[in-house]
Amino acid sequence: MNLLKDLNGILQAELNKIGYQQIQKKDTHNLLAALFNVQDKTVSVKRRRVYISEELKVREVEEPYNDYLKQIRNKFKNGKDINPHLSGGSTKLYKKDPLLYDWGIHHLHLNNKLNSKGLIERSDYLLFFILKEDDVYFIDVTKHKLEDRTEFSQQYLLGIVKRNWPYLLEPFKLPVTLSRKNDDKVHSLLRGAGIVTFVDIDGEAYGLMGGGISSAKTNLTHTRKADDIIKSLRDQENILKTAKKELKDLTSEFKISPIKTDYKLILEDKSFYIVESLTGTKTIEIQGLYNSVFGHLVNV
Repeated sequence: MNLLKDLNGILQAELNKIGYQQIQKKDTHNLLAALFNVQDKTVSVKRRRVYISEELKVREVEEPYNDYLKQIRNKFKNGKDINPHLSGGSTKLYKKDPLLYDWGIHHLHLNNKLNSKGLIERSDYLLFFILKEDDVYFIDVTKHKLEDRTEFSQQYLLGIVKRNWPYLLEPFKLPVTLSRKNDDKVHSLLRGAGIVTFVDIDGEAYGLMGGGISSAKTNLTHTRKADDIIKSLRDQENILKTAKKELKDLTSEFKISPIKTDYKLILEDKSFYIVESLTGTKTIEIQGLYNSVFGHLVNV
């Protein structure tokens, strides 16, 4: 019995089905973290309410980018696939997105021309937005490349979020006051070094909006979720091993012929089950595990 090995095989098989044929890191923890990574970076296809910041409403976005912005808004509202507008690394399992890990902010390219890979070509302008299950919040449009290369660490974006939708940041408000406020360049350098950095927004401190960045520049939340799933399966395996031992002791005590049992993890109809592998009998359905692992995975 090795439930983690079973899960590993299931993960690889499901990834192969949706187009991930060459998987670099194949241990179970890395596979889980990679799944969570690509789920966070991509956008599930569904209708969403679109909220536009007051700052973006009055911003004069030059054409044709203003028209592209309207097209993006309509795609969100009508449940069209928005993923081609994201960066090329959005569907890559191990490609990191430090802005998303740090502030929970996505970005996409304002364009309507597809490249040879079926992705929207890079644009001179980016839309920054926050994505929720049923809602999307358009923060602002800025140039793709700023002179100091701080396009992905512009703290004023968080100021816009706080003024327009303070409830989005409230869960991440910290009961401390920062002794100093880093400028965008310093924040970018610290983030690039894998250092968790809090931000000062109008005299109040906030942090971990996107889950947080580890020293390996991965997402702390992805690591914790993978840890929890692995621990849960190990605990379940220990329970089954204890039951097997008790059954063996019982048959020995009463001089009954040994009863062979073994267990494995299977995936069937979007549910995980532990089955008795010799008979195929389902003994346990692991509630919620499918959604925890595959719930928001977008086909590539």
